[in-house]
Amino acid sequence: AYTNHGSAHPEVKRLLLDDLPPKASGAVRLVVISDTHERHREVVVPPGDVFIHCGDILFSSGLTCQRRGLRILADFNNWLSAIPCPERIVVGGNHDWALESLSAVMQRELLSAGTLLHDECVKLPHSGIVVYGNAHSSGRSHNRAWQTEEPTVSGNCADAEVVVTHHCSNQLKEAVLAVVKPKVWASGHDHQGHGAQEEDGILFVNAAIADGKYRPVQPPVVVDIQPKVAINGMCP
Repeated sequence: AYTNHGSAHPEVKRLLLDDLPPKASGAVRLVVISDTHERHREVVVPPGDVFIHCGDILFSSGLTCQRRGLRILADFNNWLSAIPCPERIVVGGNHDWALESLSAVMQRELLSAGTLLHDECVKLPHSGIVVYGNAHSSGRSHNRAWQTEEPTVSGNCADAEVVVTHHCSNQLKEAVLAVVKPKVWASGHDHQGHGAQEEDGILFVNAAIADGKYRPVQPPVVVDIQPKVAINGMCP
């Protein structure tokens, strides 16, 4: 799926990889996926500037052993290192209990091929865009990683051009949009909500790769954006 958010009327198109158009001058190409549920090696990722994974790397949960989860996360990191995008952003998902149970230092060491964010903001040096990430989600299953009763949203998101969350819940939207209006909000979690739509000038992307039966059949979402010329704020 592809959309150019720099156009006057962004339109989502489903294209073959070979049919993706070239970027406009100065644009940043985002390649977004989510909810790979241990089948990341079955996903074909097109080249871009910034790769985004919106969580649920794992299929397992707190009901399975930690050792298995860590082994899969290590394999995911090896796969991530070969993604054809120079910058890579990752947030956790509610299935990623094996990741949440680690210290922040160990989380980053385990996913060293990307930048892991939770209520944090980063200005990416290659593309120059500011990205805010948050792993919070809501749900009723036994997969409860990062599912606190209330999301933690600090002023760290104030300059974000791109917001990355596992779940674009009403609760999280209210908290984040009270602070910032991003160009793009990327998420997953809802497997049946795959696609993109614009709302009040924000492009909301659901890039869940898994469908309702957990089959990895839904495509990555590719978004071209025009970054801000100058960015001042909390992310150096």
